[in-house]
Amino acid sequence: MGIFSAFKQAADGFKQLAGGVDEELLRTGRPARGLILDIQLTGTTVQVGGPPERVCVFTLEVTPDDTPAYQAVVRQRIAEHVLPRLQPGMTFVAVRVDPANPGRVAIDWASEPPVVRATPTAGVPSAAELLATGIPCEAVIIQSAPLGMRNPQGVDLHAFVLTIMRPGVAPYQIQVGNPVPQHAVPLVYPGSRLSARVSPSEPNAVAIDWDTSLAAAQR
Repeated sequence: MGIFSAFKQAADGFKQLAGGVDEELLRTGRPARGLILDIQLTGTTVQVGGPPERVCVFTLEVTPDDTPAYQAVVRQRIAEHVLPRLQPGMTFVAVRVDPANPGRVAIDWASEPPVVRATPTAGVPSAAELLATGIPCEAVIIQSAPLGMRNPQGVDLHAFVLTIMRPGVAPYQIQVGNPVPQHAVPLVYPGSRLSARVSPSEPNAVAIDWDTSLAAAQR
Protein backbone atom coordinates (compact mmCIF):
# COMPACT_ATOMS: atom_id res chain seq x y z
CA MET A 1 0.00 0.00 0.00
CA GLY A 2 1.39 3.41 -1.01
CA ILE A 3 1.73 6.29 1.43
CA PHE A 4 -1.16 8.22 -0.14
CA SER A 5 -3.48 5.19 -0.05
CA ALA A 6 -2.58 4.60 3.60
CA PHE A 7 -3.23 8.28 4.39
CA LYS A 8 -6.62 8.19 2.67
CA GLN A 9 -7.57 4.97 4.48
CA ALA A 10 -6.66 6.54 7.82
CA ALA A 11 -8.61 9.72 6.99
CA ASP A 12 -11.69 7.70 5.96
CA GLY A 13 -11.47 5.72 9.20
CA PHE A 14 -11.31 8.89 11.28
CA LYS A 15 -14.23 10.39 9.36
CA GLN A 16 -16.34 7.29 10.06
CA LEU A 17 -15.50 7.39 13.78
CA ALA A 18 -16.54 11.05 13.84
CA GLY A 19 -19.86 10.21 12.16
CA GLY A 20 -18.98 12.01 8.94
CA VAL A 21 -21.10 11.37 5.87
CA ASP A 22 -19.75 10.21 2.51
CA GLU A 23 -20.54 13.22 0.27
CA GLU A 24 -20.04 11.19 -2.90
CA LEU A 25 -22.58 8.62 -1.72
CA LEU A 26 -25.06 11.44 -0.99
CA ARG A 27 -24.57 12.75 -4.54
CA THR A 28 -24.58 9.50 -6.48
CA GLY A 29 -26.33 6.90 -4.30
CA ARG A 30 -29.69 5.36 -5.12
CA PRO A 31 -32.52 7.20 -3.30
CA ALA A 32 -34.46 5.09 -0.79
CA ARG A 33 -36.84 5.46 2.14
CA GLY A 34 -35.49 4.65 5.58
CA LEU A 35 -37.41 3.88 8.77
CA ILE A 36 -35.40 4.42 11.96
CA LEU A 37 -35.70 1.23 14.02
CA ASP A 38 -33.14 1.99 16.72
CA ILE A 39 -30.77 4.76 17.82
CA GLN A 40 -27.69 4.12 19.91
CA LEU A 41 -25.91 7.25 21.18
CA THR A 42 -22.13 7.07 21.32
CA GLY A 43 -19.94 9.10 23.64
CA THR A 44 -18.63 11.20 20.74
CA THR A 45 -19.77 14.79 20.20
CA VAL A 46 -18.53 16.96 17.34
CA GLN A 47 -18.87 20.74 17.02
CA VAL A 48 -17.59 22.59 13.96
CA GLY A 49 -18.89 26.17 13.76
CA GLY A 50 -22.46 25.22 14.64
CA PRO A 51 -24.57 23.43 17.23
CA PRO A 52 -23.04 20.32 18.82
CA GLU A 53 -23.64 17.07 16.94
CA ARG A 54 -23.82 13.63 18.54
CA VAL A 55 -22.44 10.59 16.73
CA CYS A 56 -25.10 7.88 16.72
CA VAL A 57 -25.47 4.35 15.41
CA PHE A 58 -28.76 4.07 13.52
CA THR A 59 -30.47 0.80 12.64
CA LEU A 60 -32.64 1.43 9.59
CA GLU A 61 -35.20 -0.44 7.56
CA VAL A 62 -34.25 0.59 4.01
CA THR A 63 -36.73 0.43 1.12
CA PRO A 64 -35.55 1.38 -2.39
CA ASP A 65 -37.87 1.24 -5.42
CA ASP A 66 -38.93 -2.29 -6.42
CA THR A 67 -36.73 -3.87 -3.74
CA PRO A 68 -37.74 -5.74 -0.58
CA ALA A 69 -37.01 -3.82 2.61
CA TYR A 70 -33.84 -4.77 4.47
CA GLN A 71 -31.94 -3.58 7.53
CA ALA A 72 -28.75 -1.55 7.53
CA VAL A 73 -26.64 0.02 10.27
CA VAL A 74 -25.31 3.56 9.80
CA ARG A 75 -22.87 5.48 12.01
CA GLN A 76 -23.61 9.15 11.46
CA ARG A 77 -23.86 12.36 13.46
CA ILE A 78 -26.92 14.54 13.97
CA ALA A 79 -27.48 17.84 15.77
CA GLU A 80 -28.24 17.05 19.42
CA HIS A 81 -31.33 19.29 19.49
CA VAL A 82 -32.88 17.18 16.67
CA LEU A 83 -32.52 13.85 18.51
CA PRO A 84 -35.76 14.14 20.54
CA ARG A 85 -37.73 14.34 17.27
CA LEU A 86 -36.45 10.98 16.06
CA GLN A 87 -38.86 8.28 17.24
CA PRO A 88 -37.78 4.68 16.49
CA GLY A 89 -40.45 2.82 14.57
CA MET A 90 -42.15 6.07 13.54
CA THR A 91 -39.57 8.39 11.95
CA PHE A 92 -38.81 8.09 8.22
CA VAL A 93 -35.69 9.59 6.64
CA ALA A 94 -34.25 9.96 3.17
CA VAL A 95 -31.28 7.69 2.55
CA ARG A 96 -28.83 7.03 -0.25
CA VAL A 97 -27.70 3.50 -1.08
CA ASP A 98 -24.56 2.35 -2.87
CA PRO A 99 -25.92 0.35 -5.87
CA ALA A 100 -22.87 -1.95 -5.75
CA ASN A 101 -23.12 -2.50 -1.98
CA PRO A 102 -26.67 -2.09 -0.58
CA GLY A 103 -25.35 -2.32 2.98
CA ARG A 104 -23.48 0.96 2.44
CA VAL A 105 -26.06 3.60 3.32
CA ALA A 106 -25.98 7.31 4.18
CA ILE A 107 -28.80 9.29 5.78
CA ASP A 108 -29.65 12.45 3.83
CA TRP A 109 -30.87 14.78 6.58
CA ALA A 110 -31.34 17.64 4.09
CA SER A 111 -34.00 15.85 1.97
CA GLU A 112 -37.55 14.65 2.54
CA PRO A 113 -38.08 10.86 2.57
CA PRO A 114 -38.94 9.82 -1.01
CA VAL A 115 -42.10 7.98 -1.98
CA VAL A 116 -40.98 4.55 -3.19
CA ARG A 117 -42.55 1.75 -5.20
CA ALA A 118 -43.18 -1.33 -3.05
CA THR A 119 -42.42 -4.84 -4.22
CA PRO A 120 -44.95 -7.66 -3.68
CA THR A 121 -44.24 -9.89 -0.68
CA ALA A 122 -43.93 -13.57 -1.57
CA GLY A 123 -46.83 -15.61 -0.24
CA VAL A 124 -48.99 -12.58 0.60
CA PRO A 125 -52.05 -12.14 -1.66
CA SER A 126 -52.36 -8.81 -3.41
CA ALA A 127 -55.39 -6.56 -2.93
CA ALA A 128 -56.58 -7.53 -6.42
CA GLU A 129 -56.37 -11.24 -5.57
CA LEU A 130 -58.27 -10.74 -2.31
CA LEU A 131 -61.00 -8.76 -4.05
CA ALA A 132 -61.38 -11.55 -6.61
CA THR A 133 -61.37 -14.52 -4.22
CA GLY A 134 -62.03 -13.22 -0.69
CA ILE A 135 -65.10 -13.51 1.50
CA PRO A 136 -67.24 -10.35 1.85
CA CYS A 137 -66.89 -8.52 5.18
CA GLU A 138 -67.13 -5.02 6.63
CA ALA A 139 -64.10 -3.00 7.71
CA VAL A 140 -64.30 -0.01 10.06
CA ILE A 141 -61.32 2.37 10.00
CA ILE A 142 -59.84 2.97 13.46
CA GLN A 143 -56.62 4.66 12.30
CA SER A 144 -54.88 5.32 9.01
CA ALA A 145 -51.72 6.96 7.73
CA PRO A 146 -49.94 7.22 4.36
CA LEU A 147 -46.99 4.83 4.09
CA GLY A 148 -44.98 6.97 1.69
CA MET A 149 -45.04 4.05 -0.74
CA ARG A 150 -46.94 3.05 -3.88
CA ASN A 151 -47.89 -0.40 -5.12
CA PRO A 152 -46.50 -1.66 -8.47
CA GLN A 153 -49.50 -0.05 -10.21
CA GLY A 154 -48.58 3.37 -8.82
CA VAL A 155 -51.41 3.65 -6.25
CA ASP A 156 -50.56 5.18 -2.87
CA LEU A 157 -50.40 2.73 0.04
CA HIS A 158 -51.83 3.51 3.48
CA ALA A 159 -51.42 1.72 6.80
CA PHE A 160 -54.73 0.92 8.46
CA VAL A 161 -55.95 -0.28 11.82
CA LEU A 162 -59.31 -1.89 11.00
CA THR A 163 -62.09 -3.60 12.90
CA ILE A 164 -63.31 -6.51 10.77
CA MET A 165 -66.88 -7.73 11.01
CA ARG A 166 -68.14 -10.83 9.24
CA PRO A 167 -71.07 -13.18 9.83
CA GLY A 168 -70.47 -15.87 12.43
CA VAL A 169 -67.16 -14.40 13.63
CA ALA A 170 -66.59 -12.06 16.59
CA PRO A 171 -65.30 -8.61 15.51
CA TYR A 172 -61.52 -8.35 15.58
CA GLN A 173 -58.85 -5.75 14.82
CA ILE A 174 -56.02 -5.99 12.31
CA GLN A 175 -53.20 -3.83 11.00
CA VAL A 176 -52.83 -3.94 7.24
CA GLY A 177 -51.53 -1.96 4.30
CA ASN A 178 -53.92 -1.25 1.43
CA PRO A 179 -53.74 0.79 -1.78
CA VAL A 180 -56.01 3.87 -1.77
CA PRO A 181 -56.91 5.28 -5.20
CA GLN A 182 -57.16 9.05 -5.31
CA HIS A 183 -60.94 9.05 -5.82
CA ALA A 184 -61.39 7.00 -2.62
CA VAL A 185 -59.46 9.35 -0.30
CA PRO A 186 -62.70 11.04 0.97
CA LEU A 187 -63.68 7.69 2.53
CA VAL A 188 -60.49 7.49 4.60
CA TYR A 189 -61.40 8.76 8.07
CA PRO A 190 -61.84 7.17 11.53
CA GLY A 191 -65.20 5.44 11.81
CA SER A 192 -65.63 4.99 8.06
CA ARG A 193 -67.48 1.71 7.40
CA LEU A 194 -66.33 0.06 4.19
CA SER A 195 -66.97 -3.04 2.16
CA ALA A 196 -64.02 -5.39 2.09
CA ARG A 197 -62.89 -8.91 1.30
CA VAL A 198 -61.00 -11.27 3.61
CA SER A 199 -58.94 -14.32 2.73
CA PRO A 200 -60.79 -17.58 3.53
CA SER A 201 -57.62 -18.98 5.12
CA GLU A 202 -55.95 -15.88 6.62
CA PRO A 203 -58.24 -13.57 8.67
CA ASN A 204 -55.63 -10.79 8.75
CA ALA A 205 -55.41 -10.59 4.94
CA VAL A 206 -58.04 -7.99 4.05
CA ALA A 207 -58.54 -5.73 1.04
CA ILE A 208 -60.93 -2.78 1.09
CA ASP A 209 -63.37 -2.77 -1.82
CA TRP A 210 -63.24 0.91 -2.69
CA ASP A 211 -65.53 0.73 -5.73
CA THR A 212 -68.35 -0.95 -3.80
CA SER A 213 -67.83 1.39 -0.84
CA LEU A 214 -67.96 4.49 -3.08
CA ALA A 215 -71.09 3.26 -4.81
CA ALA A 216 -72.78 2.73 -1.42
CA ALA A 217 -71.73 6.20 -0.23
CA GLN A 218 -73.22 7.84 -3.33
CA ARG A 219 -76.63 6.18 -3.00
